[in-house]
Amino acid sequence: QMAAVAPRQPLLADVWLDTIQVMAARDQGGSTRGFFVAAKGGHNAESHNHNDVGQVVVFRDGKPLLVDAGVETYSRKTFSPERYEIWTMQSAYHNLPTIGGVMQSPGVEFAARDVRYQQGGQVSQLSQDIAGAYPPEAHLKEWRRTVTLRRGEGVEVVERYALAQAVGEITLSFLTPCAVDLSQPGQIVLGKAALPGKRSSGAARLTYDAAKLAAVAEIVPITDERLQMVWGDKLTRVLLRAKNPALQDTLTWTVTK
Repeated sequence: QMAAVAPRQPLLADVWLDTIQVMAARDQGGSTRGFFVAAKGGHNAESHNHNDVGQVVVFRDGKPLLVDAGVETYSRKTFSPERYEIWTMQSAYHNLPTIGGVMQSPGVEFAARDVRYQQGGQVSQLSQDIAGAYPPEAHLKEWRRTVTLRRGEGVEVVERYALAQAVGEITLSFLTPCAVDLSQPGQIVLGKAALPGKRSSGAARLTYDAAKLAAVAEIVPITDERLQMVWGDKLTRVLLRAKNPALQDTLTWTVTK
């Protein structure tokens, strides 16, 4: 009898897995229409770990916008002390901040703090301090990342930080399979792009404060066969760089239609 039942995805409107600090939310339960966001807290010694405390991914109409690249074909290096030399394992190649060139570190002690999940009607939200995922040389006192799905509107991420001392550079990284247009300051157009298997990326706009941040993009070549089956021969890495990093500030970015 079970074999005769056609499988289908549950497409839950809201998910909160408190023991691993993972949330997911979509515009409409039971449908891929609209925006979907997933975000995580946790720590950097999880099973098959990536250094990705605070990671967020965004889809629209079931198609990818901001993504996690995944993992390359396993090799000796994957399960060795050199694991975090692999780009897919590094926080700088997730949708996360890099502080003064310093990425997150591996280990159970590098973890989210003060994690708060809220769900109510049209809003689902995960807020957490991810400063603890970075080593001391990042000079972070706090980095509170608040990820909010506003149903019918889009996804908002507020980055509120405080530094113990000045750093030369603060960068927000994003990985996307979309075609990227940076021609208009304050707005990144994420255009539809073809993917393997007759699939395509989504399309949306990522907005940011051009008075505080400057956008650049670079191609990340995909040479691993396992990842090529998902993304093709490349992803694009968008970098939002703080123009004059203050000791404390709030940086906000949104993804909308």
